[in-house]
Amino acid sequence: MQANTAQQSLQDVLTREVQCTECLLVCLEAERSALTQRDLQALETAIQDKIQHTLQLEQLDQQRQKLVSELGFATDADGLRLCFDNLPRADVLKQLWQQILTNTEACQTGNLTNGGILESGRQHIEQALRILRGQSTAPSLYDPQGDTPANLGQRELGKV
Repeated sequence: MQANTAQQSLQDVLTREVQCTECLLVCLEAERSALTQRDLQALETAIQDKIQHTLQLEQLDQQRQKLVSELGFATDADGLRLCFDNLPRADVLKQLWQQILTNTEACQTGNLTNGGILESGRQHIEQALRILRGQSTAPSLYDPQGDTPANLGQRELGKV
């Protein structure tokens, strides 16, 4: 593959990866907003959008790896840097790659934040259920053998 064609193809894929990670950041913010406002419809939309952009990002990652491999370089971080260094206008490719890494890190942070919101909500619901069931508000997490009880947070409310 000619260097200019390879560079343009790689630059196109990297540009689309930047755009996709930016869209994923928007999805994560929409998800966070829906979680804090308890808006199930908005949450469902945000999750579907997040899945779509995650799948698209995986496809772009595969395309980038294929291009780098076809150029004769390893697809790991060192191989990618070496590939960029061997193409004209390496600074453009490196800048795009750095933006992808920055956005990906922000996505990871946003996803962890959203996970924390979900976990907090789950704990509040479990506590409310324990109160309604007349159980202690602090469940025993381990039995005498050190195992977690199979029915932790579950109780039969009635029989038919």
